[in-house]
Amino acid sequence: MSATDLSKMGTAKVVLKMSDCGHTVIEKCPVGEVEYSFYHYAAPELNLAGVATPKLLLADATLRKLRMEYIPQQVEQNNVADDDAIVMLGRLHCFPANSEWRYHTHFWSELALEKSLIHLALPDKSAQQLRLFHRCSDVLFGYQSLISGDSNVGNWGRRENGDLVLFDWERFGKGSPAIDLAPLIKGMGTKQMFIDIAERYCQPSFHDDHKALAREIALAKAWIVTEVIVLLDERKKSAFPLYLNWYREHLPDWLDDVVKML
Repeated sequence: MSATDLSKMGTAKVVLKMSDCGHTVIEKCPVGEVEYSFYHYAAPELNLAGVATPKLLLADATLRKLRMEYIPQQVEQNNVADDDAIVMLGRLHCFPANSEWRYHTHFWSELALEKSLIHLALPDKSAQQLRLFHRCSDVLFGYQSLISGDSNVGNWGRRENGDLVLFDWERFGKGSPAIDLAPLIKGMGTKQMFIDIAERYCQPSFHDDHKALAREIALAKAWIVTEVIVLLDERKKSAFPLYLNWYREHLPDWLDDVVKML
């Protein structure tokens, strides 16, 4: 087999391989308990409900290795928030949670917030505004809706027949649909972007309050800042300075504008 490493922000190594049979496959190792369990138990049921995930080809419980279908076509950022993705996420969010499945626990701790603020070194006003987002964020984590937890553009692809597929399920859990909708919006987004995607999501789904959902998308965007900064720092990723500088440049104006939604 020949191999190409595709890992980015996660802890597992993700490798593109050519199998002995001549097929291109993805191997991910070592995966966490949530993702290992997801592909064995949740994925088969979700696929039947129209939530497309990569086919599991082989699993090694000892090595915590998964071999999966390779999804060849990337999705561009400008296209990730199309109707296909929103409808698929709506199906996921409506699917009843199973108490026997393993879930990643999503939360925004004060410790993580303060760690991110130390790195970000924002002006005092901006830091206080981010703390206000944190104080309002409990609404994100009280839902029982299933969520991907990591629906950014890099985790979507299309099969050769055009079918949309969502992969990388290590953050599979429960929470507000906003947690999955926020990453579909490029950068930090704007109030109008949050309203627009909330309205589009509410049309085919069970969610009927687009204004409340838009507010939660804003909260999720703020929470993701802390998640990204803390994870990149803890995992010693080379992209850390890039994200840090980008947030330092863009967060103050964004917080000043979007804090009005709270």
